[in-house]
Amino acid sequence: MFLAIDQYKSDCKNNMTLNLTSTNKSTQRSKASTTSSKGSLGTLKQITQAFRAYQVARNEFINSLTGFLEIEDDDSATLEALMKNDVMAVLCCPLSQDPVAGIQSLTLQCLAKLSAADPLLSQVVVSCGILDGVLASMAHEHAPVQASASNVISAVTGSGPEFAKKVLKSGVMPALLNNLQSSNLLVKEAAVNTLATLIESSPEHAALVCTEHVLSVLVSLLRVQGSPRTLLLALVVCLSHVAAKSAALSEALVTKHGALKPLTAFVQGANTPPDIKAASLNASAQICRHNEELVNQVANAGVLTSAVQLLTDKMTSAVRRNSSGLLLQATQKTPDLAEVVARAGAPACLQTFMTLEAGNRDGMLAGCMIIGTMGSFKAVTAKALVDAGAGTPLITCVPHADQEVAGVAAWAIEQLGQHSEETAGPLVTAGALMALSQVYCSMPKKKTELRSKRKSSIKTLIRCAPNAQSLEPFVDKAIPPPLLKHFLRRLEPLLAKSPKDRQSFVTSGALHRLQTIMAVPGLLKEPAVSHAFSISSLFPEDVVKYYAGNS
Repeated sequence: MFLAIDQYKSDCKNNMTLNLTSTNKSTQRSKASTTSSKGSLGTLKQITQAFRAYQVARNEFINSLTGFLEIEDDDSATLEALMKNDVMAVLCCPLSQDPVAGIQSLTLQCLAKLSAADPLLSQVVVSCGILDGVLASMAHEHAPVQASASNVISAVTGSGPEFAKKVLKSGVMPALLNNLQSSNLLVKEAAVNTLATLIESSPEHAALVCTEHVLSVLVSLLRVQGSPRTLLLALVVCLSHVAAKSAALSEALVTKHGALKPLTAFVQGANTPPDIKAASLNASAQICRHNEELVNQVANAGVLTSAVQLLTDKMTSAVRRNSSGLLLQATQKTPDLAEVVARAGAPACLQTFMTLEAGNRDGMLAGCMIIGTMGSFKAVTAKALVDAGAGTPLITCVPHADQEVAGVAAWAIEQLGQHSEETAGPLVTAGALMALSQVYCSMPKKKTELRSKRKSSIKTLIRCAPNAQSLEPFVDKAIPPPLLKHFLRRLEPLLAKSPKDRQSFVTSGALHRLQTIMAVPGLLKEPAVSHAFSISSLFPEDVVKYYAGNS
């Protein structure tokens, strides 16, 4: 019995020991599991923190880089420092394909600015496998990424025709067309700007890009009511590039797609923003540059008449200068078109335009060219210009320091004065002949071409001078003999037919000055000598002797 009890106690003890051991092991496993769980949670937290830190660092980096690219330094020190640190490699891999849309968008913006800053950086984009990634970003689900990718393409394309060619070969057009029809205005505007850059790069690229579908979409977008100003401006500028490239594209815009109607509405609209109005005038000018038929269509739409009035726009220089560009393209085509512009009030408006543009080289050149071109065709148009005072600003430009401005002004005066005494007389009276002669006399003889052009204008005015009194001041030793002979040639018949002019010739001192010139041996050559003696013979012998004796 005692043995049974002892055995029972022993079994109980063993069972207890086993249970305790089992319990201890279970406790240990539980403790280990708890420790492991705590460790996993810590690791996950660290991973999250690491990625957050990476995102913060990326944000800080890309924002800093954006700031660096805003710096304007003449010596390009910032750009050089960025290039030394291999900024393109950092941007292109991995940041340009960053999973965070904001970082990807900012990265692409930086790529666009860098590519625009230096063709070498554009070369990195097109030759190092980055272009495919940029094209992929144009189909990103986030609109800012799409727009930024388009801006990169635009910047690379703007680096030169060879870059544009590589971009086109990469298959960019489907992505651009998708973005062009996006519901997001930012994406749409970026696509329009990129198309404009591709079209501008070369006529060949323009022919490839400007399909019927593309032109149709562009013009359709221009007609959408309520579009933001920036998008409308981008569209008009894009169409300007299209029209500039060829007559065929201009004709397609006007005849097939009806682009002239919205452009005309912008030009004539009282509430059109000035920049869009100026861009629409430029687009119309690009259409007109190709042939007479296109100009006639623009004229029939009423754009030329509006452009004439806009020459006097005092608020926006771009509006009046682009108006002058359009009118120059139109007036250069035919005399009839020049007359249409004149009847629209151009003579008076051009006089105001030249006054407003005083001091601006391009404006003065455009004004002189229009006046000269219009005046070269018909006497009636030239007379209208002269009567409106358009010759006065030309005279002001004759002594201009810029030789091109001065030369065009002299040419324009010649075109106005060549028709008759009615067109030349007012110019001479206003001082055109004096201004031209002074410039001619002061020019170095080595500038033979410039002197020849001035002399041509002077001879035209002399030939059409209305009376001898207007030529009297030029009978002077200061006038070079090669020029003086032309004055004497014209004076001879004028004095011969007018006693009043002969009386003035004496009282003004011109006869005395002539005798003084004739008294200098060898100063005058034939035929100037013959003209001088013929003029002297028109006066009483004793009067001539008196002035000759006092010479």
